[in-house]
Amino acid sequence: MTIDDALATASGEPLPVSGGAGWSAANLPWRLAETAMAGALAGVLIILAWLKLRPDLTLAANGAFFWIKAAYPLAIAACALVAATRLARERRGADVAFGVAAVLAGLMLVAAAVQIIDLPTEMVLAMLWPDGAICVANVLTLAAPMLLLTAVGLRRVELERPAATGFACGLFCGGVASTVDGLHCWQETYAFVGPWFSLAMLACGAVEAGSLKIPSLIERGRGPPPQAVGG
Repeated sequence: MTIDDALATASGEPLPVSGGAGWSAANLPWRLAETAMAGALAGVLIILAWLKLRPDLTLAANGAFFWIKAAYPLAIAACALVAATRLARERRGADVAFGVAAVLAGLMLVAAAVQIIDLPTEMVLAMLWPDGAICVANVLTLAAPMLLLTAVGLRRVELERPAATGFACGLFCGGVASTVDGLHCWQETYAFVGPWFSLAMLACGAVEAGSLKIPSLIERGRGPPPQAVGG
C-alpha cells in the first residue's frame, strides 16, 4: 500500500485497484510525474542523438518567446494532470481543468490568427507543409515512451471513464514532449506554435484515449464467463 492509498483509506475513500508497476487511481499524479521525468530525459537523448539541438539555442533562450513556447505546453500538461487525477479518482473538477486548457489553447490560436494576417503567403504555406507535419511527428516521437509507459501502467486500473482519462494522460505526455521539443524546434512565431503544438498535444491525447478505451471495449465484449449449470 502506498502513502496515497493509506491517506485515501483514512479519509474514507475506496481503495483503488492497482495496475501494472504499482499504478492506481490514488498514486496516478506521482506515477505521471515519474513518467514525465523519465520521458523528458528520453526526449533530450532523442534530440541529442537524432533530431539535434537547434543551432541558435543559446541565443533563443535569451528571448521571451522561447519561454512562452515552453510555458504554454507545460501549462496544458498541468491542466491535464489535474483532469486525469480527478477522472481516475471519480471526483469533480476535470471539466474545469479541461476548460482552463481550452482557454489557454484558444488564446494561443487567437495570437496565431492575428500574426498570420501579417505574414507572407510563402511563409504561411511552409507552416502547413512540411514544417507543421514534421512538428507533429516530432512531438509524437518524443511522447511515445511516455505514452507507452502510461498505457502499460494503467492497463489494469479500473477506470470509470477510460477514454477521458486516457485523453487527459496523453495530453499530459504531449505537453511534456512539446516542451522538450523546444530544444529542437527553431520556430519562433505564435502562428506556428499555436496550431501545431496544440494539434500535436491533441494527437497524443487521442492516441492514449484509444489505448485505454479499445481494450476496455474488448473486455466488455467478452462478458462474464458462462456459469456451469448444476445437474
